[in-house]
Amino acid sequence: MAGVAIRFVSQAAERAGVALKISVAPGAEQIFADKRAIKQMLINLINNGVKFTPRGGEVRVVAMVGKPGLTIAVADTGTGIAKKDLEKLGHPFEQVEGAQVRAKEGTGLGLALVRSLAAMHGGEMTLESALGVGTTVVISLPYAAAASDGTRLKSANILPFRGAA
Repeated sequence: MAGVAIRFVSQAAERAGVALKISVAPGAEQIFADKRAIKQMLINLINNGVKFTPRGGEVRVVAMVGKPGLTIAVADTGTGIAKKDLEKLGHPFEQVEGAQVRAKEGTGLGLALVRSLAAMHGGEMTLESALGVGTTVVISLPYAAAASDGTRLKSANILPFRGAA
């Protein structure tokens, strides 16, 4: 799924001079989740990374299976976000202030959508960032891990997929 999202954003990254890298750990290639939702989350996060990373930087997507479930991290070497602004992000129409952000197109819905789609899978989204260093968004999907045959991994606390949050 990450490969599809990378291909979707690759042209914009190439124009911006931003490298896209992907690392999918064994066991994370196949997941038990809504395919469109995962694709949308990845496209939003990779696109944000490309948008706020200067030429010569990189956006890295890492997927791994562990406890609990599946973890996907999208990290960039972009402009970063001030600590005081981190709490605002992830809510509909919220964007941080600043000339760098105003120069970019967007509605402020991307991270809010990612947060909602993760919650619909019984998971969560967390943001870590430092100005001038970059941003990492981690999506934890505790019920999405699949066995090698494609079936859901056994868990005592399987939660059904929830409707819109």
